[in-house]
Amino acid sequence: MTTFEYVAVLVSIVVGLGIAHLLHGVGRLISHPKRWKIYWVHLVWALFTFLFLVHFWWWEFQMSTVEVWTPQLYMFLILYAVLLFLVCVILFPNDFADGRSYREYYYGRRRWFFGLWLGVLTVDTIDTMLKGGEYVADLPITFWQYQLGGVVFVCIAMVTRNARFHSACAVIFTLIQLGWLFGLRQPIS
Repeated sequence: MTTFEYVAVLVSIVVGLGIAHLLHGVGRLISHPKRWKIYWVHLVWALFTFLFLVHFWWWEFQMSTVEVWTPQLYMFLILYAVLLFLVCVILFPNDFADGRSYREYYYGRRRWFFGLWLGVLTVDTIDTMLKGGEYVADLPITFWQYQLGGVVFVCIAMVTRNARFHSACAVIFTLIQLGWLFGLRQPIS
């Protein structure tokens, strides 16, 4: 087993747990639709998060080119996966009581949710740089626009309860993520 394969196993487990948590949360909503008041913006963020996790797993294969793995790099990659897992936990808490509104929950936890996304965007930028100069040079300018725009949007989302802003952000981020995913041309080999 190579060092990358060893690292990838733990990262895949954490990402898999995040995906399982999201799917479990959505499954609870489907199987018991009258227990909670569903908020569509919350569900769009759940979709975005799912897509991001899938995208993260795919692109982390680029780390297979790393020749020297240090404990710091290993911990950094685990931190990235843990941040994504925590986003999933914030979206669907285990102790969500019957009759509660996901709208109120979403706005009540927006600082945590978007604070974690700010962490993810920061770690994602560092992760991108770790993949090397050639990799970074090949990235389209839209990647950097997305990163910068993402930081601005999540900072605003942490402080505002404006429903239109949150609705627009959820839809725009999800459409962009779909565009990135369906535009993938890098095969895993």
